Amino acid sequence: MSSAVAYGQEHSYESTHLSKEELAEILKKGDILSLEKIISKLSKEPNDRMLEVELLNYDGLLIYQIEILKGNGVVITHFLDGKSGNDVSNIMEE
Repeated sequence: MSSAVAYGQEHSYESTHLSKEELAEILKKGDILSLEKIISKLSKEPNDRMLEVELLNYDGLLIYQIEILKGNGVVITHFLDGKSGNDVSNIMEE
């Protein structure tokens, strides 16, 4: 599955979902942080629930996309760099 993500009007980047084999190889090499480490970087409230986690490849940059259902019913989507764990949500939403 592939979808284009636009950054401004000048750039367009392709997003692809990784296969299980690709994910296993990346994890084996240690090219990304574990899901546990990524989750620990998120600020969550006790009533928050994780709905979905995907690891996406945005033109070679591995991004964890994490959807969290907040206690008040609002769904928040976080985008975290798979190598550093840094929040890249602002880049993904442009």
